[in-house]
Amino acid sequence: MLACLAFALFAAVPAPELPDADSIAARAGRYLSARTALGRFSGAVLIARGDRVIFRKGYGFADVEARTPFTPETPQEIASISKMFTAMAALKLRDRGRLRLEDSLAQWVPDCPAAWRPITVQQLMRHTSGIPDYEEALEIGSPRYMEFMLSRDATRRIIEEARAKPLDFPPGTKFHYSNTGYNLLALVIERAAKESFPKFMTRELLKPAGMTHSGVRDGGEAPKSLAQGYTHGDLPWPRLLAGIPLTEGHLKGVAHLPLSPPAGDGGMYATVDDLLRWSRVLDGGALVPAAEVAEVFTPGLDGYGYGWFIGPAFERTRYRHNGILPGHVSDFVKFPADSITIITLSNLDRTRLDRIMRDVTAITLGTSWDMPVQGTVVTLTPDQVAPLEGVYRMGDGKSLTVKNDGEMVSAALEGRYTAGLIAFSPTEFYMPLGDGRATFTLGADGKATRVNLRYGGEDHVGERTP
Repeated sequence: MLACLAFALFAAVPAPELPDADSIAARAGRYLSARTALGRFSGAVLIARGDRVIFRKGYGFADVEARTPFTPETPQEIASISKMFTAMAALKLRDRGRLRLEDSLAQWVPDCPAAWRPITVQQLMRHTSGIPDYEEALEIGSPRYMEFMLSRDATRRIIEEARAKPLDFPPGTKFHYSNTGYNLLALVIERAAKESFPKFMTRELLKPAGMTHSGVRDGGEAPKSLAQGYTHGDLPWPRLLAGIPLTEGHLKGVAHLPLSPPAGDGGMYATVDDLLRWSRVLDGGALVPAAEVAEVFTPGLDGYGYGWFIGPAFERTRYRHNGILPGHVSDFVKFPADSITIITLSNLDRTRLDRIMRDVTAITLGTSWDMPVQGTVVTLTPDQVAPLEGVYRMGDGKSLTVKNDGEMVSAALEGRYTAGLIAFSPTEFYMPLGDGRATFTLGADGKATRVNLRYGGEDHVGERTP
């Protein structure tokens, strides 16, 4: 149940005027339809501003074999987005005097290891406990991971195995994302509530929020209404970039993990509609008062609040959490100054959902974006690549070195990255690292004089150095 990291909170600046709702809907629809047609998206997207839903649509299939469409009403496992609910459950118990955020784990965990005694409930919530993350050791999606997580007692084993491991650092001194810590937090919630984690979460949070198509996995069979998760092997670039329909037969179903409780790190499922209801709850109201909302979105180390990353994006403050499970990826974003909520669910784990969310956000906020890259891959000879090789000075002064490394053309930006380039022509390339294009301009002598790396809706231009 991985999640993206964020940056430190920044001073907000006045936001530019947003596009009108019809423009946002038309552009988002065109972009997502193109992604789906190329076989690069299956799922649902919802965009709302305040109480108004601007865009809400499903794409692809909840079940490819049965040709069941994925709709906004389709529930899907949301992985680490579950953490915002787990953290809120702890706050609710705190409000009732059932636990304190300053409580030591020794108060709640039987036979608490000595190393865990200084750890507090709050440190679990903020990923500053020092407890190692089990997913890093298992390598999410690997055969070893699947074998471990498909066992009915995986959550118990995660906690038991963590007992014998040393802490990564003294509690409270650093941030390190720990799914194990959130499983322990769910165990604390069960003991403080004196009932099962799924029952408490459902009664105290999901039902009051009106999230009637959401739930917490109880370790049994997955509800039949859940979207089937899919993955695919390493397809060659010519097939991927030409576009490969979702019905081509290359998708492989991924088994639903039991996620036996208390899986506080990622045991929930939801629809985009229900997650919008939760977003509105977090605007303040009877279920979560304004003061508690402020508490949730107060960043700790590395910008993590209570189940949310808080940081800058698109010249605004952004609240975000994503989630990754084999066969399922999800992303949930709020821009509080604009009252914008964007929710994306996908049941194809090879979806580049971070890129899709970036582009849909750009469409919503009226900044630059690009349609998905499509093209026919060609093979270039060394003589065709030679005119492109050399060093280019980028706008920020850094050097970009383009060369033929024998297997593909590469572009290495000084101190930052080395990106492989897939040729569409002797001057046009796909750049997988940025999900964008590299375009070379040739001079009168046939040698490249300029390169433009276009990704993230922005041009990054370099001039060849002597």
